[in-house]
Amino acid sequence: MRHPSLSTQPLAAATVTLVALWTLSCSAPQPLAEPDLLAAANFNFEDRNFPVAVDQYRKLLDEHPFSGQSEQASLRIAHAHYLNHDYDKALVAFNDFERLYPTSRELPFVEYTIGMCHLDRALMAGRDPSAVERALRQFERLARRHSRSLYARLAAYRISECKERLARHELRIG
Repeated sequence: MRHPSLSTQPLAAATVTLVALWTLSCSAPQPLAEPDLLAAANFNFEDRNFPVAVDQYRKLLDEHPFSGQSEQASLRIAHAHYLNHDYDKALVAFNDFERLYPTSRELPFVEYTIGMCHLDRALMAGRDPSAVERALRQFERLARRHSRSLYARLAAYRISECKERLARHELRIG
């Protein structure tokens, strides 16, 4: 006659193995390595698949918060929103970037693109000059703060464009 505990040992071992396998299969997937996430996000950005790129850059920021690529990911999120014509989200993301990276060498680009967000919104808004006025103030700010940058020269052109638009608006009203 067999001992009852001996006949249940293989069954118990099989049960423990099944529970262990089930637990492993239900665990969260391992996060992608930082270089892999960055490469995938950059690929989608360059491929103009901006919503997917934004999600991947955000995932990079969430999973690797102290990454050396955080600044680039934050900037690319804002730029992707701008290129996708989502100016409200772009403005929020660019303002967040300015707050998080106040000494970044990318600030002239950020300030210029904030001005362009306002200017592009003015084209969509029609006759309301407030977006053009915000763009003008932004470009003037950029020209003062970063007078030696390429973006200051571009801002000078945009300042004259804003002033011309505002003058045309005044003529239409008059």
